[in-house]
Amino acid sequence: LRLGHVPTIVVSSAKAAELFLKEHDAVFATRPITQASVYLSYGAKGVAFGQYGEYWRRMRKMCNLHLLTLAKVTSFEGLRRAEVEAAVQRLVDAAAAREVVDVGERVGELIEEIVFKMVIGKGKEEDKRYDLKGVVEEAVILAGAFNLA
Repeated sequence: LRLGHVPTIVVSSAKAAELFLKEHDAVFATRPITQASVYLSYGAKGVAFGQYGEYWRRMRKMCNLHLLTLAKVTSFEGLRRAEVEAAVQRLVDAAAAREVVDVGERVGELIEEIVFKMVIGKGKEEDKRYDLKGVVEEAVILAGAFNLA
């Protein structure tokens, strides 16, 4: 079966799916290269969009060894705690003023502020050059767009 120019296999039984996923996993572990992956990930070379292989395995290992270690995650515990406490206080203040609050929006703002401070070292109010939330929303739309190429 082909979807545009992309050869596609449709598996309709659990036994066949198990065979594909367990016996031939390396063959099907790669991701398709899309226009979005090329633009969002330096020519589809990042961990999220990269092709499965030696380069991708080394990238994943570097992320696990340098970015996702317990020590690195723990080093931001104070920052996360302070931001969550501030967000909860803003919710308490809004409740005391009997204001309607969009909790989903507030959680998004909390995550954005934490990421800003972890990556850039400043809050979004201190450095307005970046629209992190807008960039992430656009990336999600682009990455999810159907592409037959």
